[in-house]
Amino acid sequence: MKRIVLCNLLCYVLIMGCTNQNKQTKIIGTADSATNIVVTDSTIQPYDIDAPISLSEIENYKNRVTLQRLSNVAVTHPDVYKIKTQKPVYSPQTKQIQLDVINVNAPTAEPEYHWMEEWKDGKWITFPFIDNLAFAGVGRDLSKGDTLPEYINMSEFKNPLKPNKYRIHFYVFENIHTYCNLTDRSIQPVEGSEMNGAFSFRVLQSDNDSIHVIFENHTNLSVQPEFLPSVGTDELYSVHPLARSGWVGEAEWMKKHALLQGGEAILFSIPVSWDVNRLSDPNEKERFKSGKLSPGKYKIGLQLEVYLTTEFEVK
Repeated sequence: MKRIVLCNLLCYVLIMGCTNQNKQTKIIGTADSATNIVVTDSTIQPYDIDAPISLSEIENYKNRVTLQRLSNVAVTHPDVYKIKTQKPVYSPQTKQIQLDVINVNAPTAEPEYHWMEEWKDGKWITFPFIDNLAFAGVGRDLSKGDTLPEYINMSEFKNPLKPNKYRIHFYVFENIHTYCNLTDRSIQPVEGSEMNGAFSFRVLQSDNDSIHVIFENHTNLSVQPEFLPSVGTDELYSVHPLARSGWVGEAEWMKKHALLQGGEAILFSIPVSWDVNRLSDPNEKERFKSGKLSPGKYKIGLQLEVYLTTEFEVK
Protein backbone atom coordinates (compact mmCIF):
# COMPACT_ATOMS: atom_id res chain seq x y z
CA MET A 1 0.00 0.00 0.00
CA LYS A 2 1.21 3.50 -0.75
CA ARG A 3 2.25 5.67 2.15
CA ILE A 4 0.81 9.17 2.40
CA VAL A 5 3.52 11.82 2.55
CA LEU A 6 2.29 15.16 3.84
CA CYS A 7 2.71 18.82 3.13
CA ASN A 8 6.46 19.31 2.73
CA LEU A 9 6.84 17.03 -0.29
CA LEU A 10 3.73 18.36 -1.99
CA CYS A 11 4.76 21.96 -1.41
CA TYR A 12 8.09 21.26 -3.10
CA VAL A 13 6.34 19.68 -6.08
CA LEU A 14 3.91 22.60 -6.34
CA ILE A 15 6.72 25.16 -6.17
CA MET A 16 8.65 23.37 -8.90
CA GLY A 17 5.52 23.08 -11.02
CA CYS A 18 4.76 26.79 -10.70
CA THR A 19 8.35 27.64 -11.58
CA ASN A 20 8.20 25.61 -14.77
CA GLN A 21 4.97 27.24 -15.97
CA ASN A 22 6.93 30.32 -17.03
CA LYS A 23 8.58 28.62 -20.02
CA GLN A 24 7.70 29.84 -23.51
CA THR A 25 7.84 27.20 -26.25
CA LYS A 26 7.62 27.23 -30.00
CA ILE A 27 7.13 23.93 -31.78
CA ILE A 28 8.30 23.53 -35.37
CA GLY A 29 7.16 20.56 -37.48
CA THR A 30 4.31 18.08 -37.46
CA ALA A 31 3.59 14.66 -36.02
CA ASP A 32 4.73 13.10 -39.30
CA SER A 33 8.09 14.85 -39.47
CA ALA A 34 11.10 15.47 -37.30
CA THR A 35 9.94 17.66 -34.41
CA ASN A 36 12.17 20.45 -33.18
CA ILE A 37 11.72 22.82 -30.25
CA VAL A 38 13.08 26.21 -29.25
CA VAL A 39 12.53 27.34 -25.67
CA THR A 40 13.53 30.48 -23.81
CA ASP A 41 13.60 30.60 -20.04
CA SER A 42 15.50 32.53 -17.36
CA THR A 43 14.10 30.88 -14.23
CA ILE A 44 16.04 27.62 -14.17
CA GLN A 45 18.29 26.82 -11.22
CA PRO A 46 21.37 24.58 -11.38
CA TYR A 47 19.79 21.90 -9.17
CA ASP A 48 16.96 21.34 -11.66
CA ILE A 49 19.15 19.31 -14.02
CA ASP A 50 21.85 16.65 -13.87
CA ALA A 51 23.37 17.29 -17.31
CA PRO A 52 26.66 19.15 -17.90
CA ILE A 53 25.12 21.79 -20.18
CA SER A 54 23.12 24.93 -19.56
CA LEU A 55 19.34 25.08 -19.81
CA SER A 56 19.46 26.92 -23.13
CA GLU A 57 21.53 24.08 -24.56
CA ILE A 58 19.36 21.38 -22.99
CA GLU A 59 16.34 22.96 -24.64
CA ASN A 60 18.07 23.14 -28.02
CA TYR A 61 16.45 19.84 -28.97
CA LYS A 62 17.15 20.38 -32.67
CA ASN A 63 20.89 20.01 -32.11
CA ARG A 64 20.64 17.36 -29.40
CA VAL A 65 18.27 14.62 -30.54
CA THR A 66 15.97 14.49 -33.56
CA LEU A 67 12.60 12.92 -32.91
CA GLN A 68 10.38 11.39 -35.59
CA ARG A 69 6.98 9.78 -35.04
CA LEU A 70 5.98 6.78 -37.16
CA SER A 71 2.61 5.07 -37.63
CA ASN A 72 1.21 1.77 -38.92
CA VAL A 73 3.03 -0.43 -36.41
CA ALA A 74 1.34 -3.82 -36.09
CA VAL A 75 -0.62 -4.32 -32.85
CA THR A 76 0.43 -7.88 -32.04
CA HIS A 77 0.24 -7.78 -28.23
CA PRO A 78 -3.04 -6.16 -27.08
CA ASP A 79 -3.73 -5.73 -23.36
CA VAL A 80 -0.34 -7.01 -22.20
CA TYR A 81 -0.93 -5.13 -18.95
CA LYS A 82 -4.39 -4.91 -17.38
CA ILE A 83 -6.05 -3.46 -14.32
CA LYS A 84 -9.41 -4.48 -12.92
CA THR A 85 -11.38 -3.92 -9.75
CA GLN A 86 -12.31 -7.00 -7.76
CA LYS A 87 -15.99 -6.14 -8.16
CA PRO A 88 -17.80 -4.31 -10.98
CA VAL A 89 -20.18 -2.57 -8.55
CA TYR A 90 -19.56 -1.01 -5.12
CA SER A 91 -21.75 0.63 -2.51
CA PRO A 92 -21.47 4.30 -1.49
CA GLN A 93 -20.18 3.11 1.90
CA THR A 94 -17.09 1.47 0.38
CA LYS A 95 -13.90 2.49 2.22
CA GLN A 96 -11.32 0.71 0.09
CA ILE A 97 -11.16 -0.71 -3.44
CA GLN A 98 -8.63 -3.36 -4.38
CA LEU A 99 -7.29 -2.94 -7.89
CA ASP A 100 -5.54 -5.92 -9.48
CA VAL A 101 -2.57 -4.93 -11.65
CA ILE A 102 -1.81 -7.73 -14.12
CA ASN A 103 1.19 -8.39 -16.34
CA VAL A 104 -0.26 -10.71 -18.98
CA ASN A 105 2.67 -10.94 -21.38
CA ALA A 106 4.96 -7.94 -21.11
CA PRO A 107 8.37 -6.96 -19.72
CA THR A 108 8.82 -6.58 -15.98
CA ALA A 109 7.52 -3.21 -14.80
CA GLU A 110 7.00 -1.27 -11.57
CA PRO A 111 3.41 -0.46 -10.56
CA GLU A 112 3.15 3.26 -9.87
CA TYR A 113 0.19 5.54 -9.04
CA HIS A 114 -3.56 5.81 -9.47
CA TRP A 115 -6.06 8.62 -9.91
CA MET A 116 -9.77 8.67 -10.64
CA GLU A 117 -12.47 10.33 -12.72
CA GLU A 118 -16.25 10.44 -12.36
CA TRP A 119 -18.96 10.77 -15.01
CA LYS A 120 -20.71 14.12 -14.95
CA ASP A 121 -22.79 15.99 -17.53
CA GLY A 122 -21.88 13.57 -20.29
CA LYS A 123 -18.10 13.63 -19.78
CA TRP A 124 -15.35 12.38 -17.50
CA ILE A 125 -14.05 14.85 -14.92
CA THR A 126 -11.36 14.51 -12.27
CA PHE A 127 -12.39 12.96 -8.96
CA PRO A 128 -10.18 15.15 -6.76
CA PHE A 129 -7.73 14.04 -4.12
CA ILE A 130 -7.71 15.75 -0.74
CA ASP A 131 -5.29 18.67 -0.34
CA ASN A 132 -1.69 18.06 0.70
CA LEU A 133 -1.62 14.47 -0.52
CA ALA A 134 1.24 12.76 -2.32
CA PHE A 135 2.32 9.17 -2.78
CA ALA A 136 5.57 7.32 -2.20
CA GLY A 137 6.10 4.13 -4.19
CA VAL A 138 7.34 0.91 -2.62
CA GLY A 139 9.46 -0.41 -5.51
CA ARG A 140 7.51 -3.54 -6.44
CA ASP A 141 8.28 -5.59 -9.56
CA LEU A 142 5.42 -6.80 -11.76
CA SER A 143 6.87 -9.72 -13.71
CA LYS A 144 5.28 -11.51 -16.64
CA GLY A 145 2.29 -13.54 -15.40
CA ASP A 146 2.12 -11.72 -12.05
CA THR A 147 -0.84 -9.96 -10.43
CA LEU A 148 -0.21 -7.37 -7.71
CA PRO A 149 -2.80 -5.55 -5.58
CA GLU A 150 -3.16 -1.76 -5.55
CA TYR A 151 -5.32 -0.42 -2.71
CA ILE A 152 -7.38 2.70 -3.29
CA ASN A 153 -8.56 4.24 -0.04
CA MET A 154 -11.54 6.54 -0.36
CA SER A 155 -10.08 8.72 2.41
CA GLU A 156 -7.61 9.95 -0.25
CA PHE A 157 -10.40 11.83 -2.03
CA LYS A 158 -12.28 15.02 -1.25
CA ASN A 159 -15.69 13.62 -2.07
CA PRO A 160 -17.44 10.42 -1.00
CA LEU A 161 -18.59 7.85 -3.50
CA LYS A 162 -22.10 8.39 -4.84
CA PRO A 163 -24.21 6.35 -7.27
CA ASN A 164 -22.39 6.99 -10.54
CA LYS A 165 -19.80 5.66 -13.00
CA TYR A 166 -16.10 5.96 -12.10
CA ARG A 167 -12.89 5.45 -14.03
CA ILE A 168 -9.53 4.49 -12.51
CA HIS A 169 -6.28 5.54 -14.19
CA PHE A 170 -3.01 3.77 -13.40
CA TYR A 171 0.43 3.44 -14.92
CA VAL A 172 3.41 1.12 -14.75
CA PHE A 173 7.04 2.14 -15.25
CA GLU A 174 9.68 0.38 -17.37
CA ASN A 175 13.39 0.96 -17.82
CA ILE A 176 14.54 -0.64 -21.09
CA HIS A 177 17.83 -0.73 -22.97
CA THR A 178 19.63 -2.06 -26.01
CA TYR A 179 23.24 -2.01 -27.25
CA CYS A 180 25.20 -0.89 -30.30
CA ASN A 181 28.80 -0.94 -31.49
CA LEU A 182 30.32 2.27 -32.83
CA THR A 183 33.21 1.90 -35.26
CA ASP A 184 35.15 4.35 -37.42
CA ARG A 185 32.78 3.63 -40.28
CA SER A 186 29.40 2.51 -38.96
CA ILE A 187 27.03 1.88 -36.08
CA GLN A 188 25.86 -1.71 -35.68
CA PRO A 189 23.23 -3.13 -33.30
CA VAL A 190 24.61 -5.75 -30.92
CA GLU A 191 23.01 -9.03 -31.90
CA GLY A 192 20.72 -10.41 -29.21
CA SER A 193 20.36 -7.10 -27.36
CA GLU A 194 17.26 -5.98 -29.26
CA MET A 195 14.01 -5.87 -27.31
CA ASN A 196 11.12 -7.64 -29.05
CA GLY A 197 7.53 -8.55 -28.24
CA ALA A 198 5.00 -6.09 -26.87
CA PHE A 199 7.59 -3.34 -27.26
CA SER A 200 10.44 -3.28 -29.74
CA PHE A 201 13.57 -1.27 -28.96
CA ARG A 202 16.61 -1.53 -31.18
CA VAL A 203 19.43 0.43 -32.80
CA LEU A 204 19.34 0.61 -36.60
CA GLN A 205 22.44 -0.06 -38.67
CA SER A 206 23.76 3.23 -40.03
CA ASP A 207 26.75 5.40 -40.80
CA ASN A 208 28.74 6.51 -37.77
CA ASP A 209 27.42 10.08 -37.61
CA SER A 210 24.32 9.40 -35.46
CA ILE A 211 22.83 6.62 -33.34
CA HIS A 212 19.37 5.83 -34.73
CA VAL A 213 17.27 3.97 -32.16
CA ILE A 214 13.62 3.07 -32.67
CA PHE A 215 10.93 2.24 -30.12
CA GLU A 216 7.77 0.51 -31.42
CA ASN A 217 4.55 0.10 -29.46
CA HIS A 218 2.98 -3.19 -30.54
CA THR A 219 0.22 -2.93 -27.91
CA ASN A 220 -3.12 -1.13 -27.88
CA LEU A 221 -2.02 0.87 -24.82
CA SER A 222 -0.77 4.45 -24.53
CA VAL A 223 2.97 4.58 -23.83
CA GLN A 224 5.00 7.62 -22.79
CA PRO A 225 8.80 7.80 -23.19
CA GLU A 226 9.58 9.83 -20.07
CA PHE A 227 12.85 11.44 -21.24
CA LEU A 228 15.05 11.40 -24.31
CA PRO A 229 17.21 8.26 -24.54
CA SER A 230 20.35 7.91 -22.44
CA VAL A 231 23.71 6.92 -23.91
CA GLY A 232 26.05 5.05 -21.59
CA THR A 233 28.02 1.87 -21.03
CA ASP A 234 27.67 -1.01 -18.60
CA GLU A 235 29.95 0.91 -16.23
CA LEU A 236 28.71 4.50 -16.76
CA TYR A 237 25.12 5.68 -17.00
CA SER A 238 25.90 8.68 -19.20
CA VAL A 239 28.79 9.23 -21.60
CA HIS A 240 27.05 11.70 -23.92
CA PRO A 241 26.50 15.28 -22.67
CA LEU A 242 23.61 15.99 -25.04
CA ALA A 243 21.52 12.85 -24.46
CA ARG A 244 19.00 12.45 -21.61
CA SER A 245 19.23 15.46 -19.27
CA GLY A 246 16.97 14.34 -16.42
CA TRP A 247 15.47 17.84 -16.31
CA VAL A 248 11.77 18.09 -15.42
CA GLY A 249 11.19 20.38 -18.40
CA GLU A 250 12.42 17.67 -20.74
CA ALA A 251 9.88 15.27 -19.22
CA GLU A 252 7.11 17.85 -19.61
CA TRP A 253 8.00 18.38 -23.27
CA MET A 254 8.05 14.64 -23.94
CA LYS A 255 4.59 14.28 -22.38
CA LYS A 256 3.24 16.91 -24.75
CA HIS A 257 4.93 15.71 -27.92
CA ALA A 258 6.07 12.08 -27.64
CA LEU A 259 3.05 10.17 -26.26
CA LEU A 260 2.56 7.03 -28.36
CA GLN A 261 -0.80 5.40 -28.95
CA GLY A 262 -1.17 1.74 -29.86
CA GLY A 263 0.46 0.96 -33.19
CA GLU A 264 2.85 3.92 -33.16
CA ALA A 265 6.62 4.22 -33.02
CA ILE A 266 9.24 6.87 -32.44
CA LEU A 267 12.70 7.15 -33.98
CA PHE A 268 15.44 8.96 -32.06
CA SER A 269 18.57 10.14 -33.88
CA ILE A 270 21.42 11.02 -31.52
CA PRO A 271 24.55 12.66 -33.01
CA VAL A 272 27.78 10.99 -31.88
CA SER A 273 29.64 14.32 -31.64
CA TRP A 274 29.11 17.63 -29.84
CA ASP A 275 30.58 21.12 -29.55
CA VAL A 276 32.70 21.20 -26.39
CA ASN A 277 32.21 24.98 -26.18
CA ARG A 278 28.53 24.35 -25.42
CA LEU A 279 29.43 22.67 -22.12
CA SER A 280 29.09 25.03 -19.17
CA ASP A 281 31.00 23.21 -16.42
CA PRO A 282 34.85 23.21 -16.59
CA ASN A 283 35.04 19.68 -15.21
CA GLU A 284 32.57 18.45 -17.80
CA LYS A 285 34.46 20.26 -20.55
CA GLU A 286 37.52 18.28 -19.53
CA ARG A 287 35.55 15.03 -19.29
CA PHE A 288 33.97 15.44 -22.74
CA LYS A 289 36.86 17.31 -24.41
CA SER A 290 37.09 14.77 -27.25
CA GLY A 291 33.85 16.15 -28.66
CA LYS A 292 32.65 12.74 -29.80
CA LEU A 293 32.00 9.17 -28.75
CA SER A 294 34.99 6.88 -29.10
CA PRO A 295 34.65 3.57 -30.96
CA GLY A 296 33.18 0.97 -28.64
CA LYS A 297 30.04 -0.64 -27.25
CA TYR A 298 27.26 1.62 -25.95
CA LYS A 299 24.10 1.06 -23.93
CA ILE A 300 21.04 3.04 -25.07
CA GLY A 301 18.32 3.37 -22.43
CA LEU A 302 14.73 4.58 -22.42
CA GLN A 303 12.29 5.07 -19.55
CA LEU A 304 8.61 4.37 -20.21
CA GLU A 305 5.25 4.94 -18.57
CA VAL A 306 2.44 2.62 -19.74
CA TYR A 307 -1.08 3.90 -19.04
CA LEU A 308 -4.03 1.71 -18.03
CA THR A 309 -7.71 2.34 -17.25
CA THR A 310 -10.72 0.47 -15.92
CA GLU A 311 -14.23 1.42 -14.80
CA PHE A 312 -16.66 0.53 -12.02
CA GLU A 313 -20.06 1.63 -10.82
CA VAL A 314 -21.45 2.72 -7.49
CA LYS A 315 -25.06 1.77 -6.78
